[in-house]
Amino acid sequence: MQILGAIEKRRAYRALSEAPIEAEVLERIVRAATLAPSCSNNQPWRIVAVTAPDRLEALKAALSSGNYWAKKAPAIAAFVTDLSWDARLEGGRDYALFDLGQAAMAFQLQAVEEGLFVHPIAGFDQAAAKRALGIPDSLILETLIILGHPGDPGSLSEKHQAAERSPRARKPMADVSAADAWNEALIPPPKS
Repeated sequence: MQILGAIEKRRAYRALSEAPIEAEVLERIVRAATLAPSCSNNQPWRIVAVTAPDRLEALKAALSSGNYWAKKAPAIAAFVTDLSWDARLEGGRDYALFDLGQAAMAFQLQAVEEGLFVHPIAGFDQAAAKRALGIPDSLILETLIILGHPGDPGSLSEKHQAAERSPRARKPMADVSAADAWNEALIPPPKS
């Protein structure tokens, strides 16, 4: 099994088609997320996959203006957790967020395998999105993941069209990984 290919293929594309995603495809994608590993098998994720037109429109109204392109999405998934649903260890190690991230990555990889574009976003009004989906205020709506079939990049801003065509930019491995011991070179430079 060559999982690296799917990981390399996954990219936060924005050019989406409004064509619906088949229910069985969406079910496989969500199933992949539910199979992610978690601390003590707590499975602290909750996923709300939204395709119903009025609910989807209410959720899209919570998107920031920079995510205008996501308004074409035929499906959006909300990833929700609560810190108490998973291990809370010394040093601020709240595993709910880590495990939610693992589920989100499994979700994304299955979406790529299904031939879809998948794009997690942070640009949304969390309170408005929670209201749109009926999520209790006490829970953490960590991310929305936008799903869609590939679409026409011509519907994007010039900046986003260029981003769709640009080579994938990743930090060099030496900047983000070390062998055997911590390396001070791993500390990122101060943000300007």
